[in-house]
Amino acid sequence: MTSSQLIRRATLIESVIDLIGEVGHEAVQMRDVAQRSGVALATAYRYFRSKEHLLAAALEDWQQRLTRRTLAAGRSPQSDPLAGVLEYLRRALRAFGRNPKMSALMMQMVTSTDPDVSAAIVRMNATNAEMFDRLLQGFSAEDVPNLSFVLNAILTSAITGLLTGNMSLDECQDRVEWAAGVILAQSPTR
Repeated sequence: MTSSQLIRRATLIESVIDLIGEVGHEAVQMRDVAQRSGVALATAYRYFRSKEHLLAAALEDWQQRLTRRTLAAGRSPQSDPLAGVLEYLRRALRAFGRNPKMSALMMQMVTSTDPDVSAAIVRMNATNAEMFDRLLQGFSAEDVPNLSFVLNAILTSAITGLLTGNMSLDECQDRVEWAAGVILAQSPTR
């Protein structure tokens, strides 16, 4: 894409992220996104084949921002991997807690069979795996994918509890921190 196309695409994604926060993903309409972003509706459909494709791109962008902020925080994973993992988990919980409509979108997107959505989820998982590879330095390379899986499962469970109102943010954080500490303490390093 040219730089102007990338800017238009980013503008569409930013507009849909704003709309998700305001009205929820179910109420988002492509024409509203196009109008808000100042991009013609036909152009929006050239970048995103469907509303689901655009929603998945928005979720992916949102997740990448969270990952970048976590990695930019600058903890040295070699000295204390648990601290870096806990920082990420806390940031993720706070982000999903501040934006429950994005939480609901994530829950829907991870179960979608739409090919564009599935591709975005695969990219999100790759971004997440790269982040955990860095945060879990010091653990055996064979264990890192399993640790990442368990940590993501713990986070997803907490987000579900938060989204459904079954747990408060503080309860989620306490349980996630406890579980992450137990999991990482049980896993042998190098």
